[in-house]
Amino acid sequence: MAPRVLLIEEDGPRRDRARALLEAEGFAVDASGSGLDAIARALSLPPDVIVADLRLPDLEGHALAARLKRERSLQAVPFVALGETQEDHDLALAAGADGFASREPDARLGEEVRAFLAGKRERLSEDGERAGLRAFSGTLAAQLESAVAGERRATERLLEVDRLKSAFMHNLAHELSTPLTPLAGYLRILQSDKLGPLQPQQRRIVESMLGSVARLSRIVDNLSDFASLQAGRAPIVEAPVVPDQLADEVVAEHRPAIRDARLHVAVSHAGGGAVLADARKLRQALSNLVSNAVKFSPHGAEVLVEVGREPGRLRFTVYDQGPGIGAAELERVFEPLHHAAARAGEDARLPGSGLGLPVARRIAEAHGGRVWVESPPRTQPASAARQFNGCKFVLDIPVRPADQPPADPAAPPSASLG
Repeated sequence: MAPRVLLIEEDGPRRDRARALLEAEGFAVDASGSGLDAIARALSLPPDVIVADLRLPDLEGHALAARLKRERSLQAVPFVALGETQEDHDLALAAGADGFASREPDARLGEEVRAFLAGKRERLSEDGERAGLRAFSGTLAAQLESAVAGERRATERLLEVDRLKSAFMHNLAHELSTPLTPLAGYLRILQSDKLGPLQPQQRRIVESMLGSVARLSRIVDNLSDFASLQAGRAPIVEAPVVPDQLADEVVAEHRPAIRDARLHVAVSHAGGGAVLADARKLRQALSNLVSNAVKFSPHGAEVLVEVGREPGRLRFTVYDQGPGIGAAELERVFEPLHHAAARAGEDARLPGSGLGLPVARRIAEAHGGRVWVESPPRTQPASAARQFNGCKFVLDIPVRPADQPPADPAAPPSASLG
């Protein structure tokens, strides 16, 4: 069977010349003009060798090399980068490529690819390695700098003008949400099989990507809401909300993460009809509390979302069986960008955005309510058979039935639940 080459080249004429040269040498060529498409093809059916231009429209070739080399099924597959300069050469090898060839295909291409298929590997000299790492770091830094340049400038001015901080956070949230919206749409199209049925592995990849996009979207929402609430420019827009339904929908949104963590998450309903609240903000606040419980619960644990109602009050309580929060941290977890220290026996986790709990508290306060935490919980839910010895986060706000006329603004607020 002819060795399979995955050829990744955007330029059509160059791609056709390279394909012809490789096929003349007896290779079977699978050609693509997109880095993201090439990743899907390589994961679906690993080739015998990968030949990729360093300049692709959607993903730089060195980033593609680094991405593919992280896959166990592709670690031994030779990756030959196509470029023009010594810097291209050093950058590609520093990123994980096994070899380098001219971007303009010539008669030597097939021979060079066959040599890498036979075991040839290029290694950087010590000077070249340093240069390649510098170039690789510089390229990554340049890509990151374009995303955070405004953040750096705004951070330097935070001490002088708080208004600029809020404006920056709004702009950053907008810039991040702009590419996320079509990305989520394209993934849902793939998931729907409208472009053809997906293989099980491909479907799992798409579902995992959708879960990641959903997490990013929640971070962007937190960023935008925090800036608005901090600046006092986030009025509460009341609309009918059915609390039990809202809790069910929030838990459903977290199902991929719940499944990955092998958790059991239950919702205890309160019953009753719709109440008036800001539906989007209330959903965001509850989602942040549920996300926190899911993130810090050990595999196989239980999480309970309890909906409670009393006349004029609505309460969501989220119980978990995680490691809990130390007494010194109980209030600090609601400070922006604060990350609680890991406790004994807790698995190491990457920190989140540090805005989820602060945003949840500010949303509750904007409704005239509050959010607090108990660790360990001082009381246990009556409806649960198991003990929850981690954290108990409570979101409590005043509400009125959706069919009740607006309250007298001069009337004093109702008292909070205990």
